[in-house]
This record gives sequence, structure tokens and C-alpha cells, in this order.
Amino acid sequence: MSDLERETLRRLAEKALKELEEAYKRIPDTDNGKAYLFRGKERVRLMLDILRRDKDAVRDSL
Repeated sequence: MSDLERETLRRLAEKALKELEEAYKRIPDTDNGKAYLFRGKERVRLMLDILRRDKDAVRDSL
């Protein structure tokens, strides 16, 4: 994966996480959709962690 692709994925994941967090705040507690949003947030957070670790590993190998 090129640096440009990695950076693009990181930015998209950060934006998705921000949007999911906003949606989570706005949805009523009585709606089961909040659980789906929470799981989505956690998946995006994991993707960001992987991308950040990958970036650090590439940087350390240079």
C-alpha cells in the first residue's frame, strides 16, 4: 500500500469516526440503532489503530 493510499484511508476513517460519533449523540436512547452505531465506531477505531501502527512500522523500518 502506498503512502498516499494509507493517508487517504486514515483520513476517511477519521471522518467516518467523527460522523458516527455525531450520529451516536443525536439518536434517541430508546432506538436499537445506537448499538449498531457503537459497533460501527469501534470497527472504524480499530481500522485507525491498524493504519497508525502500519505507518509507525513503515517509518521505523526506514
